[in-house]
Amino acid sequence: MPRATQKVSPHASPPLLVTESADEFVSLYERLEQEIKPKGIVEQIYLDDLAAIVWEIQRLRRCKTAIINNAFRAALKELLRQTLFDQVDPENLADDETEQVEEFANRWFTNKQIRKDLLKLLGRYHLDESAIEAEAIRLTSSDLEVIDRMLTFLRARLDRTLRCVADYRDGLAKRLRQSSDRILEDNNDAVRIEHLPAKKSA
Repeated sequence: MPRATQKVSPHASPPLLVTESADEFVSLYERLEQEIKPKGIVEQIYLDDLAAIVWEIQRLRRCKTAIINNAFRAALKELLRQTLFDQVDPENLADDETEQVEEFANRWFTNKQIRKDLLKLLGRYHLDESAIEAEAIRLTSSDLEVIDRMLTFLRARLDRTLRCVADYRDGLAKRLRQSSDRILEDNNDAVRIEHLPAKKSA
C-alpha cells in the first residue's frame, strides 16, 4: 500500500484501501490543513481525525454507487423475466427460458443491437433504463440502508470534531486573554512600585 505519512502529520496514518490513492489522501489532508491552519499538537490531532472521517465519508459514497452498479445485471434479469415471459411466473421459467434471460442480460453490456432491442421491449411496458436503476436500488436497499446509517454516524462525528476545534480555540483564546491581562496587570503594579517616592532616611 502506498504510504503518504511523510507528507502529512506524523500522527496521521492514512486509512487507505489497496485500491485508494495516497496522493489523493495527501491532497485532501493539505486542503483541510490550509482551511483549518492548526496551531499546536491538539489542533493537529483534530486535523488528523477530520481527514480520516472525510476520507471515509467519500469512500462510503463511492460504495453506494458501486453497490447499485453491481446489482444492475441482476435488476435487468428480473425485468426481462417479467417482460419476456409475461404470461409465466418468473420463478417458474423453463431452463431454456432462464438461459435466454441470462444471455440477454450478459449481452446488454457488449452488444448495442441487443441493448436497443431490449430497450424497445421494455418500452412496451412503459419502462426504460431508469426502471433498471430503480430495480437495482430496490434489490440493494438493505445494503444501502446500512451505508446510510454509517454515513449518518460519520457526519455526526465530523460535526462533533469541528465543534471541538471551535471550542478548543475559543477556550484557548480566553486563557490567552486572561494570561495577557495578568501579565499586563503585574507589569502595571511593577511600574507603580518603581515610581513610589523613596522614603527619606531619618
